[in-house]
Amino acid sequence: MLRVVMLLALSLCGGVAGGLFSSCSDFLKEEDKDQVIPRTIEQYEAMLHQHGFLKVTWFYKSDLMTDDITENASATTTAKNPYKGLYAWARDVERTGSGERTSATNNMWEQLYNDVLVANYIIERADDAEGTQSQRDYLIGEAYFLRARSYLELVNIYAPVYEASTANAPGVPLRLGTGVVNDYERNSVGEVYRQIESDLKDAVARFDASKETMSLWHPNKKAALLLLSRTYLYKGEWQKVVDTASELIAMCPQGLYNLRVQPNSPVVTKSNPEVLHSFGSCSELIITDNEGVQQNDVPNLYKDNSSSIAVYGVSKSLSTAYHTGDCRPYTYFFPTSSGIDVPAKWHTQFTKLGAYSYRLAEAYLSRAEAYAALGTTDKALEDVRKVIATRVEDINKVAFPSVNAGDYALQLRKFIVDERRLEFCGENHRWFDLRRTTSWYPQELTHVFTLSVSANSSSTGVAQGTETYTLKAQSPNYTFELPESETEVNGAIAPYELRETISPVTK
Repeated sequence: MLRVVMLLALSLCGGVAGGLFSSCSDFLKEEDKDQVIPRTIEQYEAMLHQHGFLKVTWFYKSDLMTDDITENASATTTAKNPYKGLYAWARDVERTGSGERTSATNNMWEQLYNDVLVANYIIERADDAEGTQSQRDYLIGEAYFLRARSYLELVNIYAPVYEASTANAPGVPLRLGTGVVNDYERNSVGEVYRQIESDLKDAVARFDASKETMSLWHPNKKAALLLLSRTYLYKGEWQKVVDTASELIAMCPQGLYNLRVQPNSPVVTKSNPEVLHSFGSCSELIITDNEGVQQNDVPNLYKDNSSSIAVYGVSKSLSTAYHTGDCRPYTYFFPTSSGIDVPAKWHTQFTKLGAYSYRLAEAYLSRAEAYAALGTTDKALEDVRKVIATRVEDINKVAFPSVNAGDYALQLRKFIVDERRLEFCGENHRWFDLRRTTSWYPQELTHVFTLSVSANSSSTGVAQGTETYTLKAQSPNYTFELPESETEVNGAIAPYELRETISPVTK
């Protein structure tokens, strides 16, 4: 709850992935029995990364609502029920398939506002922290980046898509301090986006002022520019997308990672110059031993609680969409023993760093889409070809839109959005791309849910019928309702009205 997460508990000495720090013995200076206060830049950095850049667990949930994911039809209904609300775009997403209420399907609000709180806490106090001004600038730049990232996700989960007609529509509450507020209202969508843009520009300025060189676990100027270009993309401010992405691309003369050279090697590594920033502990998604070795090849979100089988996985719609000779499926997906693949962006076959990453390919594809929207099709095609040329064995076998097709610019723009799907599946892009393109690239999504029971304790069962759920283009269910725990205590915040998505015909 927003009013609850405004009360920060600085408990930071748990296990931390990525080797960010090795000991908590001197981490916090104890003021009294009830209060611990960070003193140094290093202590604030550890707090920021523990909360904002390591414990990031909700991203994979968005995939369950896309056309990238499908059910494992052989898995039992009971095994699939915990996340059925997301998979079925339910009107009440907090109900499991068995009717029980759960916060697990709608806890993004609390998690993201907790990140906002951490960022606000640092922005308010870092000027007094012990350390150099260069260190201080970098820390505050990271905090602005985190706040912007959090609000960009919040406004794209709990508010309408940004358009000229929705700029004044209710967005999400803007909290820029650490004080407790019991009753609050939504700021407009436009106000939230203006704050995101302001925060990212402040982050860039702070990174510019700093002389620090940090690891890829830390955001930096390049990552901030990439997130700013994404913000402009979501707003449809095409020339700003071009300008910002071009500035970033000019800073990265090494170009794109060539997957053709090492098609079966991890992509996200510290030696890959295309990786701008990596975050999120893989161990938060998958069970590992004390040495960090993965004990299971199915993320917790996709598996049955009582076994290791995958209950949700990669859809045929996605797996069959790749180009002839495309190298990405071998690295991006992981086959399981339960007859279905799962996204592998968290797996050691894809990443040697964090579970999520900011990569230069996004800048090229965002600029390509912006060029296409502006009608500059030659430059749009050039950018998307640059990405694909590093991902396939022979680009001449790729079927690009024909220049003789009707409305070539629109067809090319759709092709670029489809390419974003292939490149960024499993990286928290597809749901946001689907919702922002419904006005000019409407796609009706359908999810089938097989009702299956087992006569024993097995996680596989015998099909008893199916339910079909449909998410229509521009459906209000592209916008999440606020958690019930929030609306119960704050009557001032306006709700959205969602709809049932189950088809009339159910077998």
